[in-house]
Parts: sequence; C-alpha cells; structure tokens
Amino acid sequence: MKQRHYFMETTDGIRLFVRKWDAVNRADARIILIHGFSEHSGRYKPWAERFAAENISVLTVDLRGHGQSQGIRGHTPGFKRLLLDLDQLMEEHPAPANTPTFIYGQSLGGGIVINYGLTRRDGYEGIIATSPWLRLSTEPKAFALLLSRGLKIIAPRAVRNSKLNINYLSHDPEVIKRYEHDPLTHRQITPHLFFGARKAGLYALHNAHKLNKPLLLMHGTGDKITSLKASEQFVQKAQKHHKDVRFIRWPELYHELHQEKQKDRVFQTILQWLKEKTKNSQTHEHLQNTRSH
Repeated sequence: MKQRHYFMETTDGIRLFVRKWDAVNRADARIILIHGFSEHSGRYKPWAERFAAENISVLTVDLRGHGQSQGIRGHTPGFKRLLLDLDQLMEEHPAPANTPTFIYGQSLGGGIVINYGLTRRDGYEGIIATSPWLRLSTEPKAFALLLSRGLKIIAPRAVRNSKLNINYLSHDPEVIKRYEHDPLTHRQITPHLFFGARKAGLYALHNAHKLNKPLLLMHGTGDKITSLKASEQFVQKAQKHHKDVRFIRWPELYHELHQEKQKDRVFQTILQWLKEKTKNSQTHEHLQNTRSH
C-alpha cells in the first residue's frame, strides 16, 4: 500500500508533518487521524495500514510541538489553534467525490475531534474518539494547579515535565519499550497546552448537546490517564438530547486501545461502525441526488 509524507505550512507559519496512506483499492471512506499528547502520527503506522487494507484511506498529521512538526515541544498558542490546523488540513486535502470523511482522535486528539464536532458541521460525516482528554483521570492538586496558572500568565511557553506514566498506555510491555526508545516522543507540556486542553474538555462536557455528527466513543475501564467518568458524562448528556452516540467501555483496558492485546476486537468495532455510517451517508447522498433530479 502506498504511503506518502510531506510538510504543510500553517497560516501562522508552522510546518506540520503530514502522512497519507492510500486505500488498497478505491477508497470507500477516509479517516483523518489525530494522535494524542506526547506522541506522533508514526506510532499509528500499523493501525493506518489495517484501515488501508479495508479500503479506508488515512490522512494524519503530527500536531504542532510534536513528532516531526515544528513548534516548542508540548506547546500550542491556544486550543483553538489546533482546531484551525485541522480546518486547514481538511481544506488542503479535500476527499474524492463520494468518499465520506471521518475524524478520529486518540486522547488529546479525542478532545480535539469532539470539540471539532461541537463547533463545525461541514467536511466530515462522523467522529471516532478513543480515551478522549475531557478530564484527566487524576486532576492536579490545587497547589500545583495554582502554580501552573501563575506560569500561564508569567511564562505561557515554559516547558514542564507532564509526568505522564507511560506504563499505563498499554498492558503490552513491547508498546512501552517502543515508546521509551522512540526519539520522537516526549513528556513535555506548557501551561498553554495544559490549560487549553483542560478548558476545551470542560467546554465539551457543558456543550454535548451541540454535537453535530454521529460519534463512536470508546474508553478502557482501566485507563489511568484520561477520565472514563468524563466520557460517560459526555455521552449521557449527548444522548439526553437524542444525539447519535455509541459508547463502548472496554473492560480493564488501559489508555491506548489500539495498542492493547485486544486491538483486533477494537479494530473490528471501529470498522463495523464506519461501514454502517458510510452506508448511511451514501444512502442519504443518493436520496439527495434523486430529489434534485
């Protein structure tokens, strides 16, 4: 299968590293994949290849301050800037005709795509969010939060150690080992990124009723990095307003569902949901075309 990579320049002059995997045959759908905090798109190569083998093309990017993209490690000028970067990625990479696009985010990426789904209607047909950062599993103590808020005012770009415990990414020791030896991963975060993500998570929890597209949200019950309870609260509020949300709890799984030993089942769950929503999208488009004639 064909993979390409190159840089695109954002409107504020940051070069972002982009990867594309073409579907083996004509694409039935396209995924735009947004990775999590402290990692990069290259960690999703085997996952992207699985989708490509199922005739789903994948477009992904290293977030600013991550991977091979430019920017201070673990920093963004604001959470809205991450949404604007996704806007630009989609605008510069329009999907082929009759190929529905789905936005898929993990962890920080999950928070990004959910917020995208609350504030944008066009250019995509659905959302997949795994272990989204709506709240952290353990929130920082009040003193640490106060200190960080002070830093946000005094030194918003100051890099700090996030103290991310990578042992809770997956039960698979090989995943942890690869992460530790990956030169493109880091555990750095600035106050701007931390408080931007935190505020965006709270916004999502208070505005679940604004969800514009179907959502598949999945979270491991053993996740010690992002909050399962926050995902449950988001789903309950969205469903209360009759939004098309499917929620799956994965018993005992850690943070990176796609890196767990049950990843085959995780993949098949996503694939079946995509096929269902792609079929719905194509049926809707056919009806629209019939009516226009």
